[in-house]
Amino acid sequence: MTWNIVLDSSCDLTTQQNLKNAELRIAPLTIRVGDKEFVDDDTINVPQLLDAMNREKSASSTACPPPNAFYEHFITADNVICICITSNLSGTYNAAVQAAAMVKEEYPEKNVHVVNSWSTAGEMVLIARYADRLIGEGLPFDKIVEKVEEYAKEVRLVFTLEKFDNLIKAGRMKPLVGKVVSALGIHLVAQASDVGTVELMFKVRGDDKTLEKMVDYMNEQKDMTGKPVFISHCNNLKAVERLKELIKAKCRTEDITVNHCKGLTTFYAMEKGVLIGY
Repeated sequence: MTWNIVLDSSCDLTTQQNLKNAELRIAPLTIRVGDKEFVDDDTINVPQLLDAMNREKSASSTACPPPNAFYEHFITADNVICICITSNLSGTYNAAVQAAAMVKEEYPEKNVHVVNSWSTAGEMVLIARYADRLIGEGLPFDKIVEKVEEYAKEVRLVFTLEKFDNLIKAGRMKPLVGKVVSALGIHLVAQASDVGTVELMFKVRGDDKTLEKMVDYMNEQKDMTGKPVFISHCNNLKAVERLKELIKAKCRTEDITVNHCKGLTTFYAMEKGVLIGY
């Protein structure tokens, strides 16, 4: 029996970052900045995307993968677990659900389950790795689905941004709030809420205090001892190195993975943004 684990590109993984027991497949979103279009696959040039975002003053947008992009990944395995960005911020989950219905109609012997992560980035990766581990344990498909859905409720995402332009343009933040915060040099710490929206948590002055607040908040939410952590960042290695120190000391875990943001998360997090799945 063959297994695929399918994610959309907001997870920040590339297809080269293989799983142990299933084939990793990624359906790319698309980012349009002015008249330039960037497909968020393994070949995306993130510096060019950032440059275009910094230069372009007109409207920018993102588009979810079409159902067929998921369909092509679903039909190549006997069993498929698909993990998508929150349905409250993107139509990606609905596209994957449509594809799963198409596969079930044409290939009733195949098993496909689509998970709404209610989040993005590192939280999706942690769910995928957990599913991969269960596959390695030889559990039946239905049991894996049950456990993955339970785990998806346990993992979380916290993040901080230094620029808010695209969140404001996308209607995720009030313009006045973004302008005031930027002008005062205040960092916002936010999280993916239980219903998959952006929930502002804290306003903090200073880089180090912001990072400490994020790690302290992680510890308040759950026992982090030995738990996996996935950090995505947009050109902010300095913050990542400090975060790793704080997480190891305060959260008592060495299981930390770091990736650069791909296209979709770069578009929203912008320069210096940091996201932590835990």
